[in-house]
Amino acid sequence: MRIATRTSPTGPEERFLHEIVAAVGSTLDLEEVLRGVVSLLTQASAVHACFVYLLDDDAKRLVLAAASDPYGDLAGTVALDQGEGLAWWALTKRRAAFIRENALTDPRVKYVPELEEERFQSLVAVPLLGKRGDPIGAITLHTEAPREFTDEEVELVAASASLVAGAIENAQLYDEARRRVGELEQLTELAEALAGASSLEALGPDLVRRARTLLAAERTDLYLVGDDERLHLRFADPADESAPETIGLAELGPAIGRGDRASRLSISLVAGEELLGALVAVGTSEVELARAVANQAAVAIKKIHVLERLTEKNLIKDFFEELAARGSLEVLEATAARLGFELERPHLVVAATRVDDAFERSLAAVARGALVDRRDGRLRAIVPVGPAGGAALVAELARIATPALAGVSSVCVGAEALGHGFEEAEHALLGAAATQTAGGVVAYDDLGAHKYLLRIARESSARDATIEAVEQLAEYDRERGASLLVTLEEFLRRRGNISATSDVLYVHPNTLRQRLRRIADLTGIDLRRDDWLMVEIAVKLVRLRAALAATPHT
Repeated sequence: MRIATRTSPTGPEERFLHEIVAAVGSTLDLEEVLRGVVSLLTQASAVHACFVYLLDDDAKRLVLAAASDPYGDLAGTVALDQGEGLAWWALTKRRAAFIRENALTDPRVKYVPELEEERFQSLVAVPLLGKRGDPIGAITLHTEAPREFTDEEVELVAASASLVAGAIENAQLYDEARRRVGELEQLTELAEALAGASSLEALGPDLVRRARTLLAAERTDLYLVGDDERLHLRFADPADESAPETIGLAELGPAIGRGDRASRLSISLVAGEELLGALVAVGTSEVELARAVANQAAVAIKKIHVLERLTEKNLIKDFFEELAARGSLEVLEATAARLGFELERPHLVVAATRVDDAFERSLAAVARGALVDRRDGRLRAIVPVGPAGGAALVAELARIATPALAGVSSVCVGAEALGHGFEEAEHALLGAAATQTAGGVVAYDDLGAHKYLLRIARESSARDATIEAVEQLAEYDRERGASLLVTLEEFLRRRGNISATSDVLYVHPNTLRQRLRRIADLTGIDLRRDDWLMVEIAVKLVRLRAALAATPHT
């Protein structure tokens, strides 16, 4: 920086002030401004040393920002804690302080070995106050011999301090703006890097490295939520064995362990109201900047989770279809390994319809480790059988099923059995649809005769006069809102007992007899002569075909 030294008809004090103005107005670089001011003050005041102290961010320390030769290299390494030294006294009292001789004997002075203060006898300290009177720092002038400063010199130093304070404020604003621009550029680069990451293994190391640089931190750690609802350390820069492997949710910040030079920030990673983890930064107090980094990281991690879930869902879907099709054992074993699925462990296959989020959550709760494929209101799952056995698991599913309808296979071990299990679960679901109108679970082992009737029901060519007669009865009920098919079904189930059937249907025995005559008139079925077993089979087949028509199935 060039310092103006042009001559002027005015006195030396005014000329010096012009030079100060020229120095502070020639640049916005704070270090350059301070170097020029120190040089000018040293020359104009005929002192042996000039030091400029500035308050740190917490306003608890005065840090040496610039010094005349040979002390210039000490800038940034010397600091006065709050209340220490004549500089703090002048800043606190908001007025200049003078010591004519024996400076070290004054109780307001703190001895700093690096500045060789034993050499100096006289000391002047002038506060640096901002435009609004805010404290900024202090300037100290030192001489080796005792000296009495004149009023003109005092006014000159005070006027210089006012000019310097304004320049420092402008330079600090400029530095802040430049720093913010740099931070925005780094945040943009961080966002681009995170957006391009396709896995946590790619994202994690890059995130902690960039975050550490951006926050000027000693270390950054990335914790992610585990199944135990604690946060587990996944990535760190640099690696540090002293970092805790897990932290609890109660330990989240935004700031923990804040100190003068060793602050520890802990910022939650939240996306869509879901807690994903935490970003921990040691040795920085940049809370707002850390929040910006955490927000970007949370969005990127959430995106990766969504992609991984979609990938896993597609993998499960393909795995199920390969099992149901009795596909290649080699392919099945490879897919099972990717999913962490044990083919030789006992499982049940579940097929369900009328499924909602609550049912899926409940299924995951009662059957940990289940593979689930849910699409368009339908759900398929392979559920591991626990020590309590398959019957206990079916009972648990029945407890959570309503309003869902579900069918459960018999216990399956191995790929071949699981392939059959999908068909069994579908058959059981159709049985549930035919018999459990309010929702519920039917196990394949409990289907009874429906195991065989289901195969016949799927064959549209399987027709005879009795089946056609029962279908005619079902059509009559649909058109008129009647319940003749239910009446016939219950009558057959009660083995022709009028009293028991009327009790179940909540009708008078005479009403029941009238319905039976109406059934005979409509269908030609004569329950006095026809084979009741054939009629009952026909009723079940009609029920199953109705369930098949109403229930989409794979």
